[in-house]
Amino acid sequence: MKKTLTVNLGGTVFHIDEDAYQLLDKYLANLRIHFRKEEGSEEIMNDFEMRISELFNERVRLGYEVITIEHVEEVIKHVKQRAMILKMIIMERK
Repeated sequence: MKKTLTVNLGGTVFHIDEDAYQLLDKYLANLRIHFRKEEGSEEIMNDFEMRISELFNERVRLGYEVITIEHVEEVIKHVKQRAMILKMIIMERK
């Protein structure tokens, strides 16, 4: 039996395993640190959270009632690519 939490991400409520929540929370905290000095950092974080929410919604539509650590790991892989592209764009502007 696993403990689950209810979280609001990008305006949508999800049920998420506790270990999955811890991984997601740590990843989002690292993203905030990484982009904190960039202009529009709050908007950047909102965009990441919205995208993660969309990806979680895909899992829910497939019938998953609870977001698992495997789901979070898949989403992080996807978002990392987006974060690297965004960082390159920001560096080119400077």
